Amino acid sequence: MNKKDQLLKKLDRASELAAKGTELTDEEVTEANALADEIASLKAEVAAADATAKRLSGLARVDVHETTGMGDASGTLGERFVASDAYKAFRDANPNGVSKGTPISISAKGIGFVTRKADPNPLNTSDTGNVLPTRLPGIDDITYRRATTFLDLITRGKASSSSLQYRQLVSITNNAGIVKESKTSTGTDKTGGLKPLSTLTTQTKNVVAYTYADGIEITNQELSDDGALVSLIDGILRQNVDLETERVVLSGAGTDDEPAGILHTTGVLAQAFVTDAITTIRKAKTLLATTSNTTSQAVVLNPEDDEAFDLAQDAEKRYYGAGPFGSGPSTIWGIPRVTSQIVPVGTAIMGDFSQIQLLTLDPMSVLAFNQHKDYAQRNLTYLRAEFRALQLIRQPAKLAVVTIKSA
Repeated sequence: MNKKDQLLKKLDRASELAAKGTELTDEEVTEANALADEIASLKAEVAAADATAKRLSGLARVDVHETTGMGDASGTLGERFVASDAYKAFRDANPNGVSKGTPISISAKGIGFVTRKADPNPLNTSDTGNVLPTRLPGIDDITYRRATTFLDLITRGKASSSSLQYRQLVSITNNAGIVKESKTSTGTDKTGGLKPLSTLTTQTKNVVAYTYADGIEITNQELSDDGALVSLIDGILRQNVDLETERVVLSGAGTDDEPAGILHTTGVLAQAFVTDAITTIRKAKTLLATTSNTTSQAVVLNPEDDEAFDLAQDAEKRYYGAGPFGSGPSTIWGIPRVTSQIVPVGTAIMGDFSQIQLLTLDPMSVLAFNQHKDYAQRNLTYLRAEFRALQLIRQPAKLAVVTIKSA
């Protein structure tokens, strides 16, 4: 029994004695005095233990800018790299650039958690952990409008272990209901006062952390130019790593080399083609609502299929919706349309993507070094960005793969 349990037990006993008021026996008076001392001592010990645990927790996962010397943690990934202590030390040591054959090794680790955090102000356009501004799903930021990407839809968080066993929810039997007051101790249902019990059907899944990375060759002159370096990291490296992350979440093969994506996960619903793409999407919306009580968050389409919806016309050659001069986010049946080149042409994926969790184990790091091939002789440097994360699909039945073209 730990200290807190001991304290609770003694507090319960003290309450029992206090309820007797002045009718305590001599033995109970002695016990009550001893309890008062023991309770005071246990309270002090529990408070000290809580304070120690809090301090240890702060030391175990210190904010990334404290461990890496990021300075100002705001800005894009590229801006945080050039503001890191590692890069500043390199520039200070080589104010006029580097000569041919000079060893280069810059390691700015953990300069960007790959996490999109909800902000209480939906019009906030600053995000200390990402390249793009924060926007809550379903809210159109008119101050800084940008297209919603697939990675905006999923849940991003942090992990502390490289492997994890979790329960994947297969189905729910909802037995919630109004319960009458129990008149006897023999009731067997809600009308007899027995509280209901819903049941969850689950299956165990094991996930491990995978490394998402990309690298490019840059010249030593580009390495010594802050502006060029920022544009390379934000415009190429971050974009490529995000695209690979999107590919794995959507279509990962589920092998030893990569986790299973939506298209290869058992339990995801399937909607066959019915009449035309528009009708089929509506059928899938109903399928999700009736099967798993899901309100669709978005419909993810290949850009070619998204174009087909934009160009759809009625018998009078009039565009559906607002046509080419409309503004605002595109929808179908009231559901936002999001494009991804990873989704196969003729297929749509819809449902609640927020139950997909990408948990970052090692935050995004950017490294630059020339100990690679003959780069030192050629004045070239290898620039690499990478992070490690675990991928979980909590409730497959809240997603549906929809065939929107006939065979």
